[in-house]
Amino acid sequence: MFNIVYYQDLRAAGAASALVRESLECCLLKLGRGVYSVIRRCVNERHLLFAQFIDNDEWIRYHEGQDQREQQGRDPALEARYREHLNRLRILSYPSYRSGDAAWGISAAYLHRIRMFDVPRGPISVIHPRDSSRTAEIERRRRPTGDDVEMHEGIVTTTPARTAVDLISVLGPAAGFAAMEQVLRRHLLGDDEELIFRLGYPPQLMDDVPGAVEELFAGPISRMTRGSVRAKKLAKLVSPLSESYAESRTSLLLHQLGLHEFVQQVTVFDGRKKLTRLDFLLDGPVEPGPADGVGSFRDPADGAGSFPAGRGAGARAKPRVALYVDGTQKYADGGFDTMNKESRQHNRLLAMGYKVIRFKFNEVMSLFTFKQKLFSQAPELKQLCDRHLLL
Repeated sequence: MFNIVYYQDLRAAGAASALVRESLECCLLKLGRGVYSVIRRCVNERHLLFAQFIDNDEWIRYHEGQDQREQQGRDPALEARYREHLNRLRILSYPSYRSGDAAWGISAAYLHRIRMFDVPRGPISVIHPRDSSRTAEIERRRRPTGDDVEMHEGIVTTTPARTAVDLISVLGPAAGFAAMEQVLRRHLLGDDEELIFRLGYPPQLMDDVPGAVEELFAGPISRMTRGSVRAKKLAKLVSPLSESYAESRTSLLLHQLGLHEFVQQVTVFDGRKKLTRLDFLLDGPVEPGPADGVGSFRDPADGAGSFPAGRGAGARAKPRVALYVDGTQKYADGGFDTMNKESRQHNRLLAMGYKVIRFKFNEVMSLFTFKQKLFSQAPELKQLCDRHLLL
């Protein structure tokens, strides 16, 4: 797959070392020491011998299309996914694994397609029950593997759940929390995001979460030699409703600020018509109301547009704070139509009594930046902060 070829095969086909180095700027891609991928059908006569190693024409077409995309302008999101894929290929094609090796940490996360952010390229990380060593290509750490490994695409690796909790110590609690939410989401909903979007979330989904968390993470956490207390804290907070890495980071930030009472993926109706789906919804504090006890806010979520009765005299309905966590890719794909649609939704939400705050990706990467923006636009939420999550 992906036209993988090893140095000894290139030499056997008559390619000298100088020709291999020359071709790296043209039709060969180096994945690791002695491991290459043929990415183009080269017109250079000196490079024609590489065509015999092409067994995946789709991989060739992808790089031909990539050349056209680069001429039109680079897409950071696509580039990031491409780098992740190359890292997976590097791990899958490494030729010198030892008996007992198991990929773990960042390398295992690549194999399980767990999304991470801004992870520098480093050596392949493996654990081994007896050996520890490090080269430019691979780093072995001595650690028992026990019950937390499985075979994945021909490579022994830690399970998705163990990989996620390992990332807490490797990349920090925020990245580990995001990984745990991804593992939980796939366990409960599968990995076909388009199908999830079409079908929606099962009504009993959140009832299944405690059992799924116990099934997935209790064993791996109990076998951790360090960091288990922090991992247990995070396991109590994970949800399958975060639809992106940025939403997982936002969820954790809210917990860190002590704003635990939020809901995710809330559908808002304007009358009987679906208006939008909110990434996060927080209720603000109850404000003093008029003497007759009639609230002035409307509840668009109940379909009829009014709060249910029974809130008590002199109390207004709770104001609602809606949070969106935006990536740039949807605007690149949808253009002005998407921007105009969201502008109309925004204005309608304001008219219905919502306070709407949008966060860019980089704004949810920092607790300080997130806190400053959230409380500058919704200062009333400060009153609700309680039991800050400490990590």
